[in-house]
Amino acid sequence: MVKLRMGGVSLPSRVLGDRSAPRFGDLRILDTDDQGLRRPVKLARLMEHGSQVIRETLIDPRILWCGDNRFTLTGFERIRNRHGETVEYAQSWLCEIDTSPGELLPDTLRAAPYKDR
Repeated sequence: MVKLRMGGVSLPSRVLGDRSAPRFGDLRILDTDDQGLRRPVKLARLMEHGSQVIRETLIDPRILWCGDNRFTLTGFERIRNRHGETVEYAQSWLCEIDTSPGELLPDTLRAAPYKDR
């Protein structure tokens, strides 16, 4: 995942490679209650691979574009500024789907393929 905005400002495509280091992990999208907004919200979370550690969160994500094993999620990011105030601003993530063959886990080695009758 690469963030396409910094502080709510769109980054020019020529600097995305220079300033935006890709973040790797598992993407999870879920519905939850937000106490600050006092309403149910959808969240996109980038999790550390194989753990429950949340690396990034996008509030009210929507798919803006999808193609070639990539997609763009757009929504809002919430941070605390230097004064300790909560600030929300527009954010977009460019996500790439890893299509490389993964490592086979021990519990899947004996799995039989599904056969349709």
